[in-house]
Amino acid sequence: MGYVYKSYRKDEMAARLLETALQLHANGGDGFSLILLARSAEEVLAGMIKGRRSGTPTTGPAERTAREETKAVLGTIHAAHGSGRTEKQIGDSMNRVFNSIKHHDSGKDAEEITLSLELEVEMALSGAIENYARYFGNPSESMVRFTQDRLRNCGAP
Repeated sequence: MGYVYKSYRKDEMAARLLETALQLHANGGDGFSLILLARSAEEVLAGMIKGRRSGTPTTGPAERTAREETKAVLGTIHAAHGSGRTEKQIGDSMNRVFNSIKHHDSGKDAEEITLSLELEVEMALSGAIENYARYFGNPSESMVRFTQDRLRNCGAP
């Protein structure tokens, strides 16, 4: 049997990665796999959003990626509290878990990481869903269901 080569749209690949992550989440799947799938989808969609706005100034939250918006908010919070964190420091902090899962440098990385897996899963899925909605317009049914379940679990009305 031969291999078939086809072209695949990157935005559609990202959507499939995110939908797979949401299915895995709904079925109680592995959190580390969920993070990798969701964050990969988030990053691809972020690149697509940035490409679409190329050459035009970013005027508001609707044109930013979920990560850019989060970094801006965290930067404002850090500035208000006088903690003076740079944009790079904030970004590195946001990437800590994702990078710890997908990379290991025996010279500088510990063999264990401490984290709240449930929180990291929620943040990864939420960021990917946000970028999906910013890129495609409307979230899918599974994305709406995840978001509604998350709000219910937080005690929101």
